[in-house]
Amino acid sequence: MKRHLRSVGPEGDSPLTLCYAALGAEAQFIAFFLGWGIMRKPETIARERRDHWRKLLDFVDRHEQASWIFRGVADADGHKLVPKIGRKTEIYDPATERVVFANFKRRARQYVDIGQMSDWEVLALAQHHGLPTRLLDWTTNPLVAAYFAVTSQPMDKTARVYAAWAPQIIDVDTNSSPFDCHEVRAYVPTSVTPRIVAQRGLFTIHPDPTSPWDVHSTATGRGTAAAEKEFDIPRQFRAYFERKLFQVAVDAAAIMSDLDGVCETLAWQFRSRVAVGIFNY
Repeated sequence: MKRHLRSVGPEGDSPLTLCYAALGAEAQFIAFFLGWGIMRKPETIARERRDHWRKLLDFVDRHEQASWIFRGVADADGHKLVPKIGRKTEIYDPATERVVFANFKRRARQYVDIGQMSDWEVLALAQHHGLPTRLLDWTTNPLVAAYFAVTSQPMDKTARVYAAWAPQIIDVDTNSSPFDCHEVRAYVPTSVTPRIVAQRGLFTIHPDPTSPWDVHSTATGRGTAAAEKEFDIPRQFRAYFERKLFQVAVDAAAIMSDLDGVCETLAWQFRSRVAVGIFNY
């Protein structure tokens, strides 16, 4: 059995190896070729995650032109590029969408002075505070997108950073209503909240919010392959990527730009035991 074990799996007589040996031949084959995490050498895992981090940085380098925009999602397979209001097609209704937005404008006045704000700015404010809208969040910073990808729920899935060649920016002076836009366009908001500025955020507006946007159909920048519209981060590397992003000052404190963000970062440092020793920050 030991000779057979060494031919298909890790070597040695550790408890993990003995556990591996106790498996049937078919189970051994499946475990080995699926890369059974508990049986792989720590130095192998460390090298693979470092290599994948470098691949992200290479991905960033290949998307350095200003027209690229990025979005991070937690579930590469399950999350389509669909605005929040259109993700449940069975309940989506355009008339109800307008009613909800009108109610937001009426009720937001007790908290924010929106008297001088355009409908575009109010819609961006509503999106920022969690109202389902036909807007989709993007950023011009790929590392910010990576942060949202690795820290959002669900945590047990492969995360993804999407890259899209930005569509034409909407002229809000000649298109006063977000509901009269008939093509996917980019909207760069004014500083309606500090977080949008901190995240280098912008939006795409979707005339049919139930239809997934295909970034592969958008243009491709010079020196970038047509297929490079996404970068996947395996679930086993997500915690490592979060730590690496923290090292380059991409964390909740920077992205949220308020006390909530500071406390979220400190809570993560406490859980992860990062920068909380003799030298801490």
